[in-house]
Amino acid sequence: MPSPQIRRAIDADVPELARLVQGIAAYHESMDDRVRYDWDQVRKSAEWLTVVLHRDHHAIWVADAGDGHLVGYLWVHLRRFRDARVPPVWGYIAQAFLEEAWRGKRIMRPMLDGAFAWFREKGMTHVTLGVIHRNWIGSSAWYKFGFEDYNHERLVTLKK
Repeated sequence: MPSPQIRRAIDADVPELARLVQGIAAYHESMDDRVRYDWDQVRKSAEWLTVVLHRDHHAIWVADAGDGHLVGYLWVHLRRFRDARVPPVWGYIAQAFLEEAWRGKRIMRPMLDGAFAWFREKGMTHVTLGVIHRNWIGSSAWYKFGFEDYNHERLVTLKK
């Protein structure tokens, strides 16, 4: 299996990105029954991904295995905090996903390096992300990429 080409996403990638968005949603739902996605919105992801690709505060990298077949992606954006936090704008990793057969093959690192360069160009000094608590594989990978524990969210589900 040759290494996929790592590059910024383009409009022609939207159908494949939409397929991978469905993949991450299914993956997250499979690991924790508290995680739920709006599948109508997931199925419409080609519509909103087209918009995201053209926003200057979002960027997506893809792993292209050839002939336009994407095996993974990394979606990042800028996040503004309005709570007097310093700095007020941070980099945020919104989604990162690799098809199972491509995990552990050092594909995410070059996408992440591209994202870090993009964040630096935007003046960012802090980058954060969220990981589903039961996503042990993903959590372990983020530590290997240099991320450390920073904030722990808690969940309570209110009864109707």
